[in-house]
Amino acid sequence: MKRKLLLLHESIKQDWRYLALLAYVIVATLTVILHVLRKGQEGVLLDGYLSTLASIIATLVVTTFSFVFVALQLASVQFSPRIIRSFFEYDHFSRFFLWSFLACVGYLMGLQYFGLSDASLIYPKFGIVGSFYLILLVFPLFIHHVVDNINASSITQNIAKRTVNEIGVLYDTSTLNLSESNRLLILNKESGYLDSILYNKLFKIIPSDNQSKIVVKPHVGSFILEGMPLIEIEYVESEREFYQKNRTKIANQFIISKFRSYEQDIPFGIRQLVDIAIKAISPAVNDPTTALNCIDYLGLIIKKAALSNTVSKEAALLQQKNIHIREFSFEQLVDLAFDQIYHWGKEDYIIVRHLVKTISFILPFVNDTEKLYVLLAEVEDMELSFLREDYNELLKKEDTICPFKRAEHRNSLRDYLADYYEVSIKQIEKIGLTDEKLKSIKKSYERNRAFVLRHRE
Repeated sequence: MKRKLLLLHESIKQDWRYLALLAYVIVATLTVILHVLRKGQEGVLLDGYLSTLASIIATLVVTTFSFVFVALQLASVQFSPRIIRSFFEYDHFSRFFLWSFLACVGYLMGLQYFGLSDASLIYPKFGIVGSFYLILLVFPLFIHHVVDNINASSITQNIAKRTVNEIGVLYDTSTLNLSESNRLLILNKESGYLDSILYNKLFKIIPSDNQSKIVVKPHVGSFILEGMPLIEIEYVESEREFYQKNRTKIANQFIISKFRSYEQDIPFGIRQLVDIAIKAISPAVNDPTTALNCIDYLGLIIKKAALSNTVSKEAALLQQKNIHIREFSFEQLVDLAFDQIYHWGKEDYIIVRHLVKTISFILPFVNDTEKLYVLLAEVEDMELSFLREDYNELLKKEDTICPFKRAEHRNSLRDYLADYYEVSIKQIEKIGLTDEKLKSIKKSYERNRAFVLRHRE
């Protein structure tokens, strides 16, 4: 129900005529009700009240658009100066907001000029109700609308939609048939991000004695093009008619949005922290403290993931009816959390040191050998082998590059790397003594720790 109201609201916002008609109907209805219930005393003029409302509305318009233009200017610097033009040219709700507020101010002033401000008349009531409608409903909606529309996802989606619509007008387009003889594909109806899946409703739709294999193709948070498969069903012939009949109902359990959200989408939170960290360590911002703060909280997320099952509760529930969903693995989460930060910050010993330290903090919480492999591989991929060698000998090798020229930086990294080796050895002894590969890693780490401590400068 909530989603249907949201879709109705979005469709109405696309045309100023619908907006104006809806506003008029609401205000006129409320005005008639007010006039019937409280006619007002004849001879009492509402000039002062109408003037106050007019000044409030005029102040809101001026103040709001001052902030809007500042926000648009900042957005144009970050994205493109051409987005300012599209804000009014294609945005019907912004145009409705401006002209409805100006029309309301003109109407209130006109009532006073033509002497129609008597409390017994319906005209001032229409102006008063309209003013409150604009202030209490339209104004908050406009603020939300502006915040939503200057978001990068909204800007890119609007540009793409206008371009795709123009292609549809100018050219004939063909359709792609993806169906196969023994498989049913349920296709996506609109392009956007898979915001969430209504798992419980999907579970109820599918029969308890289902024998067909149902595979959800995209994972939550991925971008899906219109016409891409949402679900692939390898049906048995006896269940074919059921799935043909309910394909729309099944497709409606997949919520498509122009934004990603935190609901069911674990990588989205990680992605945001990584974006903040990368921007913080860029030369333009140069704020390593913020980057370190992001790494700390990424460590918190990965630690929680390390303690969690690899299969979610929803996936386990759906598997009871032979429904299989795609989920992110622990390795993908770790790579998403640390790889890009290391790539952009590998020449800053503080960033590299903090990444090693954070992984060292996570290791004691890992009780699964596969997850332990993932974390150990993450540090191995950082290419810190030069810390186990003498710096003077290292300079003689043409194929080896050391990004840290100061001995104190290299020694600091060696200390943290030695701590990492020590924690790793203890954790391997705790959970992986029966694993031959981990035994080999343990011996290697014991040697590496000795080398690192020995080559301090």
